Amino acid sequence: MTTDLNVQTTGGGPTVLFIHGLDSDAAVWTPVIELLDDHTCVAIDLPGHGESPVSDDPARYERESLLADIDDVLADLDDPVVLVGHSLGGYLGMAHALTRPDAVAAMVLVSTGPGFRDPDARESWNQRVRENAQDYGVPEVAAAVAFHVDAMVIDRMTELTLPLALVIGDEDRAYLGANDYMEKKLPHAERTTVDGARHYVMRSHPEAVAASVRSMTAAAAG
Repeated sequence: MTTDLNVQTTGGGPTVLFIHGLDSDAAVWTPVIELLDDHTCVAIDLPGHGESPVSDDPARYERESLLADIDDVLADLDDPVVLVGHSLGGYLGMAHALTRPDAVAAMVLVSTGPGFRDPDARESWNQRVRENAQDYGVPEVAAAVAFHVDAMVIDRMTELTLPLALVIGDEDRAYLGANDYMEKKLPHAERTTVDGARHYVMRSHPEAVAASVRSMTAAAAG
């Protein structure tokens, strides 16, 4: 493995790769992983998060660098792999699947959005990330992992034909509309809306996320 990211691997069985979002790290998946002890669960820390190193190079936090990290991790995993991403992690999962078709067999997108088509909306998002970087618990430079630079994912989303699950809390108001949109654009997706859950549904309702993972590992196995 050539990536410098911290990678944690537990269990044995069908392979699942977990990617966290901004303001968290691999540990956010622990409640779900504990329910999947019959799976090989691989969780990474994105650059500057958790136990992964902090780089002073802004390019280290750009999307293509992050997708290359996912490539490096996948290279050491047994096929088929189900990618599970939360928020930013789900967005990166979609970007990876769109630019590397067939690299993963299925995906679970937890509290995820497809990005922004409008340039002003993208810049507004990026500005909020800059302004709130100090509150995210990561170095300011590392908050750049969440920047949006184009509309590639939202424009090409309908190309995602792999088995796919959406998990969203019914109180996650910032992402409910995005999931409604993705469900419309991806009619083959299995959607789970979790009552009483907010953005970190894998913490509050890990059983719902674990159930979707099991459904996708079954789909990946054919």
